Amino acid sequence: MAGVHLSEIRKLQNQLIKKLGWGPASQWHSSMFTELSQKVFEATAVKLSIATLKRFFGVLKYDGTPSITTLDALSSFLGFENWRGFKLSKKSKLSDLKEGISHKFIYAIIGFFAALIFIFLIANRNPSPLPIPEGITFSSKSVTNTYPNSVVFDFDLKDLATDSIQIQQYWDRSKTIPIRKEQKQATGIYYFPGYFEAKLMVDGNAIKKHDLFLRSNGWIGTIEYEPIPKYFTPLEQSQNSLHYPAFLSEEISNSEKPLTIAYHYINDLGNVSGDQFDLSVKIKNTYADKWAVCQSSQIYIIGTGGAMIIPFSKVGCSSDNNLMINDFYLNGKEHDLSAFGTNLDHPTPIRILNEGQKLSVSIKDQKVFSTSYSESMGKLVGLRFKFLGLGTVDSLELQDQNGIIVQL
Repeated sequence: MAGVHLSEIRKLQNQLIKKLGWGPASQWHSSMFTELSQKVFEATAVKLSIATLKRFFGVLKYDGTPSITTLDALSSFLGFENWRGFKLSKKSKLSDLKEGISHKFIYAIIGFFAALIFIFLIANRNPSPLPIPEGITFSSKSVTNTYPNSVVFDFDLKDLATDSIQIQQYWDRSKTIPIRKEQKQATGIYYFPGYFEAKLMVDGNAIKKHDLFLRSNGWIGTIEYEPIPKYFTPLEQSQNSLHYPAFLSEEISNSEKPLTIAYHYINDLGNVSGDQFDLSVKIKNTYADKWAVCQSSQIYIIGTGGAMIIPFSKVGCSSDNNLMINDFYLNGKEHDLSAFGTNLDHPTPIRILNEGQKLSVSIKDQKVFSTSYSESMGKLVGLRFKFLGLGTVDSLELQDQNGIIVQL
């Protein structure tokens, strides 16, 4: 793209990394890119795919340059009018600085800091890492079966010789709890059920980690307000249907900002493979006004080793859809995902069949998509249904070769 310089893109990358506070992008988990995509969409109404964001930050190899749509959206997320505004702001600040400072003064400052850096490098050449004592322990337990849910972390740091100690609650590196060396316990809060990995971080490195499985204990519903969601109990209007309480209709329709509701089911499903299952369900999007005209809806399938996000919407909105099948991604801006377009005004039959990491999606008994993926999903632990606006779930049946696992 003409007029795009790598140095400017790096500045934009650095500004975004600083704003997010998640650490180096090379260490981000896929779910972090999912959250960033959602944050950008909420701030700019532009949906950037996970693959696009990974290419922008250099996590996925890509020889081209970002599109102006991507650069405009990320610049707007930082508070600038667009990509041009971001570039002009940088140049304006530099010009003002040059006008107010003489060349001799600039050279003196540069020389001074160069000397400091040289002294620092000499003094800290090849520093030895601090030893980690043997016998350090790290475990956790939840305090309730409801949400929000606090988790108690128990640990023994022995004679750890550092003050840089944190507990990272899950994949988001910004969600950490600072720890003092003399502590034995700490607590953290979780707003959603899920399968997480807690880490004991010392000097930025994970020295202990364990799985943290927070079950939903049946179905729970959320309105995904930030930073704290609102909870509701899904109503079973019949023996095979999940519905939202009546008061939500008015709350959603009166909102000037996009709101997403979700149904969560996270549980110990036994030794069920996330790479071998058959999911049949009917979904209906019941709100298609204002910011929800596209009837955007997603089905999440959650495993101990990964997740799937399968999008549905009106056909004309397929450009905004993004598909994730664990380590396989498709961006609706770069691929034709119109096959996932359908009218969700009525309960629409969906089937998702996974046969040994070979997945197919059918709508109304017609296969519309199939693919394979490489990384195992691990064991299956749950489902999540999201609707931009409002939606219902009917006739759900999740099974493997041994029979039905979850049913509505």
